[in-house]
Amino acid sequence: MNGSIRRQILIPIVAIQTASIAAITAAAVGLAAWRSERQSVARLAGVIEVLERSTFPLSSQVLARMHGLSEAHFVVQDASGRPVASSEEELARRAPDGRAVSEFRPNSRSWRQWPTLSLSGRTYYAAKLPAAASSAGPGATLLVLYPESSWRAALWDVAAAPIALGLAAIALTAQATRWFADRIGRRVNRLRGQVARIADGDFQEIEPGEGRDEVGDLIQSVNQMSRQLRDMRRTIAQAERTQLLAQLAAGFAHQLRNTLTGARLGVQLHAKRCGASVSDSSLKVAVRQLELAEEQVRGLLTLGRLEQRPDRPCDLVALLRDVASLLDATSRHARVSLDLRTPDAPVVARLDEPSLRAAVLNLTWNALEAAGPGGRVRFQLIADADPIMIEVGDDGPGPPPELGAAIFDPFVTGKPEGVGLGLALARRVAESHRGGLAWRREDGWTWFRLTLPRGVAEAETEPEAETETDPAHEPRPDRG
Repeated sequence: MNGSIRRQILIPIVAIQTASIAAITAAAVGLAAWRSERQSVARLAGVIEVLERSTFPLSSQVLARMHGLSEAHFVVQDASGRPVASSEEELARRAPDGRAVSEFRPNSRSWRQWPTLSLSGRTYYAAKLPAAASSAGPGATLLVLYPESSWRAALWDVAAAPIALGLAAIALTAQATRWFADRIGRRVNRLRGQVARIADGDFQEIEPGEGRDEVGDLIQSVNQMSRQLRDMRRTIAQAERTQLLAQLAAGFAHQLRNTLTGARLGVQLHAKRCGASVSDSSLKVAVRQLELAEEQVRGLLTLGRLEQRPDRPCDLVALLRDVASLLDATSRHARVSLDLRTPDAPVVARLDEPSLRAAVLNLTWNALEAAGPGGRVRFQLIADADPIMIEVGDDGPGPPPELGAAIFDPFVTGKPEGVGLGLALARRVAESHRGGLAWRREDGWTWFRLTLPRGVAEAETEPEAETETDPAHEPRPDRG
């Protein structure tokens, strides 16, 4: 069947229910009419039998009482056809001569087997019987006339209630089916509209409603598809922005690293040739700051994937201490307390050390800026858990609430002069090591947790020679 789903539900169900209710009603009416006919015929037959066996004269008063019992009219005629008594005087005058009426003794249970007479436009079921001789002498006859209208009235009385109930049932069933079909149709139309919006790129979800049925499950599935498509679009957009970021950052970082390396070598050469005093730490501070800048640049190169380095054994304790050393001068200058907590024993893992150092450096640098003058920064290594965790926390005000969901996206920052690359870089490094990066606000502190799978800490069994730095793998400045 073509057409709307509302019509496809409404028409067949209403048609079937209407036919069923009509058939049941017809059967009930037919059965009630049959019983009523049998009762009325039997009642009249009983009255006629009493009149036939009567030994008293059939006067008009007696016939009137018999009419009250059976609703039939009785006329007694003598042998010449003259009425001598009747249950209704007017009918007696209009009654035909009994000699012209065929004798009929009612022995059936149906009016349809009775002969009919028409008197003054009214139809009667008629019967003629011999009357008792005491009523009108020998040859007298008893004419019995039962109005057809009385039978029709009795028939309507028994049929009215079933027919009314049947019509009410059909109306209620049709209304209930229409309500159900409209409800299903509205939900399907809402679902169709949502699918159309998804096709146009609008991935908003719709309310599933109160129904917990197949349509509700379908709406839930479409909502889930909308969420997945929305996440996928956000991921694609983020990937596109990250790719653009990587291309831009890598291009600048490639040139900047050469400049920084050359500047650091120049300062070191100057310190060697000029022989700076032991108490003069200015050149050492300059070299450390240049090394710090080089680490930042290496992170940008990692983000851009211009440098592909194999994973190598790395002592995480030493790495965190090295980061703390790089930021020591910066924290003192910013008047921020820097607290490092690491295990006493080395924790060796196989990973891309420059990338991880750049990630931890960015997290700690962000914490220093967030804490502000007089603030506190703490970063720690938790190595006795799976995964291994590196946590960096500060007691600053924390990120703005509106940035909570997108804080790791590139170019998203709450700082007036921020670029929004540090956290994006850190997350990318964590994910490249099959780990993750998350943040939380706890007891007035903002914590960033970088996790690394326990499997990366397998380098404890590596040969000693492989833990040594291979100069061939050190990034070299591009002299071109």
